[in-house]
Parts: sequence; structure tokens; C-alpha cells
Amino acid sequence: MVYRGKPSLGCASCRKRRLICDRQNPCSQCTRANKVCGGYRDPNTLRIYDQSKEVAVKAQSRSAVVRGSKSTSPETSMSPPIILEPISIDEKATSHIFTFFVGKNETRGILSFLPNLLSTDPSFTLQTTVKAIGLASLSRIHNLPDMRRLAGLEYCKALVSLNKALQNPDTAKTDSTLGTVALLSVYEMVSSHDMVSNDFDIMDGWLNHVQGAMRLLELRGVEQLDSDLGVELFTTVRLQNAISSVFFRRPLQHSPTISAISEVAKARRDENSQPIEHFYNTLIQFNDLATEVNDASHGKYTVENLGRYIGKALRLDADLRSWTMSLGPGWAFTSIQEPLSQSHTPFYMRGDSYHSYYNVNLASMWNHFRQTRIVLHEMIRVMAVHLYKLRKTSECEQTIIQSVTIINQMVDDICASVRFHFISDQARFGGAIRLLWPLFISANVSHVDSGTKEWIAQTLAMIGKIMGVHLATIMSQLIRKGDSFDMIPGT
Repeated sequence: MVYRGKPSLGCASCRKRRLICDRQNPCSQCTRANKVCGGYRDPNTLRIYDQSKEVAVKAQSRSAVVRGSKSTSPETSMSPPIILEPISIDEKATSHIFTFFVGKNETRGILSFLPNLLSTDPSFTLQTTVKAIGLASLSRIHNLPDMRRLAGLEYCKALVSLNKALQNPDTAKTDSTLGTVALLSVYEMVSSHDMVSNDFDIMDGWLNHVQGAMRLLELRGVEQLDSDLGVELFTTVRLQNAISSVFFRRPLQHSPTISAISEVAKARRDENSQPIEHFYNTLIQFNDLATEVNDASHGKYTVENLGRYIGKALRLDADLRSWTMSLGPGWAFTSIQEPLSQSHTPFYMRGDSYHSYYNVNLASMWNHFRQTRIVLHEMIRVMAVHLYKLRKTSECEQTIIQSVTIINQMVDDICASVRFHFISDQARFGGAIRLLWPLFISANVSHVDSGTKEWIAQTLAMIGKIMGVHLATIMSQLIRKGDSFDMIPGT
């Protein structure tokens, strides 16, 4: 038996035309071209080629030569070898994207919308961006500078093509254009340059793409909610913008257009997805409060304004707790006990229990909630410490203790969610990239023990190595160096 390497996974037509194949049945490229999709080859059968007959013939031939007898001509005795067409770099890049960023079923990745997008609007800009991300990831995994440069060239092609699309009022509104902008933000995470400081300037590119996507949401109007793909893109981009505004301490620009579209989205959502709108509204309130606290911290804290801001923050936390109690049964998760000796995960377990969720999307929403509470209570703790210096009261002490307790519980819950991303039936690391910020934030707050920080650093390093997401590697390095990231409002 001989291993022939990884074969191309696309259908025959896509392989011949060098197109990105979404591997549906039939594939969307063949459907669009009105072609009959020939289906897919069995990759396991193709990878292993039985050479038993060839080996036997060669052995007999060598034996005959030793005996001085005539040997049979190889052309007449050997079975014709199976020649597999080599998998192209583009196909390798696409396969990597589908494995680690799209995912399957319950392990849906941050690009889970990509197959739908490729089947309905596979523009050159979109396909070039997909290629750039895949090449950049592979270059990080295998440490291939030439492939990294090739990824950069594809990225530049995508930007040029995107700028042309944005200049046209019609193409600027398409799902493909918005999806491309969302993908470009992922490219920034994958291709992050090594950091020389801890100010996270490398995230500027990611933030710019997110803010650009928000402007496209405004341009697309309420019509974007007419399709499932449009709703998914709207939800993803809007949530990213709200969360990043809080964590990167950037005032959120209130858009009447986005507010109006959000109201329509809320009215159209079913019972299971309604909580997304409620959580988004809470994030908006948190951003407004964080902006107030940041502005006040540049001046001078007083007993009055500290008391007022702490009160607002505690009421906001009550809203977050109320949000969890309003969730339906479909949002529930369970805690599973398992001894370390029975663990079959690619990383060291933390403790002897982990959380199990219905799918990665729900796990991600729970972690959004947890990381929001972490930042909120770290802000409360910092303000309570300032207030205690001005007025030493037992109430201040109790507030500090309570916030530290809640922070530690949220960190524990985030860490307990990690294992689920790697052991589900469809586990192919599709949802692992969703863990980056919850883990990094958990390691960057006060009172988190060194053992937990090292476990988080190990997990991030593993994600960076396996997925080729350099941002995860950078985060791991920052944690181990002891560098902090200034994400807490008012500090």
C-alpha cells in the first residue's frame, strides 16, 4: 500500500475548471452552469493505492535475473499505475477554509455562511478572498514565507476588486460584497504580524473592516432581511461591531438606520433567536456607559460620579442576569463530569468537568455574555477600589469581593466551554476560532491564577498552530510575557 497524498475533494467539473467547490450534492457551481454534477471521489480510496501486484512482479523479475533466466517485459506484466491529478494550492487553501473556518453542523465556524454565499453569489472578489485566507493559514501552519507572500498578493487582488464593487451602487449592496468585507476581517486575524508592543495596533485592520461592513449594512437597508443569508450576515456584523466597540474602547456610532433595521429583525425572529436582539440592546447600553466612564476617568473621580457609575453598571449586570433567566430550553447547557484519565482531547483538560451545548453557536453566545460580564465587573471593581480610597465603607468592600467572585465564575465557565469545541461528533475545529477573545479576556483580568493563565496560553497556542491563526499565537505569547491589554473602561 502506498499513500498518494491528499487528493482534490471537489467534483470533476470544478477540478477541471479550477473553481471553488462547496461539495454539496449537486454542487452549486454545476447548478449555476446547468451542468450535471458528477459527484465526488472517495478520498480514502484515492489516498491509498494497492501496489501488491507491482511489488510481486518486480520481485519475480529480480529473482529471474539472478537465475539468469529470461524475464517478462514489464510492459506486459505490470498493472498500469493509477495516476492521480495533484491537488492544487488553491484547492488546498479552500479545503482548509471549509475544515477550520466553515465547519459542519454543530461545529459551525465564523464563516458558516460561506457555502450559501458561494452557491448564490460567487464573485471573483469573494473567491479571491477565500483563497487569501486559506493560503495565509497554511503558510502559518507550515512556516512557508513564499506562500505567505502569495496570500498577500491574493489579498491585494481582493482589495482592488472590492473597491471596484463598492463604487457601483448595485454591486455594493450584494451579499457577496458584504461577505467579502467580513472575510477580510478574518484575514487580518490569520495574517497578524508579530507584535513589538502590547498596544494591539494590529487589530486596526480588523476593526476597519468591521466598521466598513457596518456602513454596508446601512446601505443595504431592510431588504437584506428577506433572505436567511442576509439575516445571518446582518446579525454577525452587527454583533461584532457592538462587542469590539466595548472591548477596544471606541464610542459606538448610533445609526438610526441600523436601529430601524434591528427593530424589523426583532419582529421577524422566532422565539429561539429573540434573545440575540435583547443581548445586542444590552451591549449598546454597555457601550454608552463605558464611554461615560472613560470620559470621567480622564478628569477626576469623585464620590458622586463613582457612586452613580457603579450603580448604573450594577443595574446593567442585573439586566444581563435577567437575560439568562429569559432564555428558552434550547439555550440550556449541561456540565459533564469526566476524570482527566479519560480525556481524549488535543489539549490538557482544566479540571474534571466541561460544558456541553446544543451547538457551537449557542456556546459562542454564552461566551459573549460571559466576556461581557467579565469586562463589566472588572470596570465595577476598578471604580469600587477608587471609591474605597475616597470613602472606606463596607459596601465598597462587598462590591469588590462580589465582582471578583463573578469574574472568576465567568472565567471558569469560559474555560469549561473549550472542550466542547473539540469533541462533538462533527469536530473539525470549525468553531475553535470563536474562543480567541473569550479566552484572551479571561487571562487579562485581575485575580486570575497563574495556572489558569498558562492553561489559556497553551490552548491559544494550540489553536494558532493547528488552524494557522496567527492572532491566537500572539495572544498566547502576550499572556506568557505578562503583557496586559488595556480593555477595561475607566482604566
